[in-house]
Amino acid sequence: MQDVQPYALGQQAHAPAEPIGGLDRLSDRLARRLRAIIEPYSGGRPGVSARPIDNTMFMMWDACVPAFTSLSLYRMHPIRGLVTIRIDAELIWLLVDRFYGGVGPRHAPSRAEFTPTEARLIGRLTDQIVHALTETWADITALEPVLATRETNVAQARIMAGDAEIVVQGFEIDLGERERRIIDIVYPRDGFTAIELQTADRGADHGRETTGLLDPAWQARLGARLDEVRLPARTVLARPSLRMSELVALKPGDVIPITISRSLPLIVGDRVFAHGSIGEQDGCAAFMIEKLA
Repeated sequence: MQDVQPYALGQQAHAPAEPIGGLDRLSDRLARRLRAIIEPYSGGRPGVSARPIDNTMFMMWDACVPAFTSLSLYRMHPIRGLVTIRIDAELIWLLVDRFYGGVGPRHAPSRAEFTPTEARLIGRLTDQIVHALTETWADITALEPVLATRETNVAQARIMAGDAEIVVQGFEIDLGERERRIIDIVYPRDGFTAIELQTADRGADHGRETTGLLDPAWQARLGARLDEVRLPARTVLARPSLRMSELVALKPGDVIPITISRSLPLIVGDRVFAHGSIGEQDGCAAFMIEKLA
């Protein structure tokens, strides 16, 4: 047997297939978005091509990353764990130089940190990349990105364990230089579990009710919409009873005696929501809640 694979007890027997397969389709769309994002800074139309999706271990990816690079770590619910956006430092230097009218440094500067201008560019680029990423992922699930931190060294970032399995969505950026620069989006492989369950459930049976697999993002949006729903609320002061002969004999000017109860109902829709009393506040009639139903 030549295809022996390491297996850790407690992990699922197979990797989430649907979201990972979806990444292949999303990469080309995201490449087009990246081209539009980078072009205003590059002084020309850059070439952006998507690399094949790479399923590997974190230590293998880490070994290929330069010691100094741009790392932006995000939490993107419902993906579990940290999603990392890595941008080559040389790409940042080139874009800053070209944005201010240069033609790009012939030799990459040897530095251990980015300048304030470069840091601002990193913030703008990653914000736009995350926005594009969220839009391209919309067909699979709604991502809720939150920036966790930024680093310049993988070892200091403490993203995940070295033997953790990851999925790398890579892009090559061609600015007309001899070398192409890299932008990587690194996902924790186990982070796709919740998305796989949601997708599988939708595909297997749209009518089946599920418990414990509800999408928190969908629930939050539904809750926000429900908060805006308006319901009619009313109270009933009295319910006088009249005989049919009295009703048909009524004419303008007649007075119907009523008795107002001490405790009146507050009715929302067709249900009694609370009990209270009628009074006055700021010159207007008002209802004071004394007891919830």
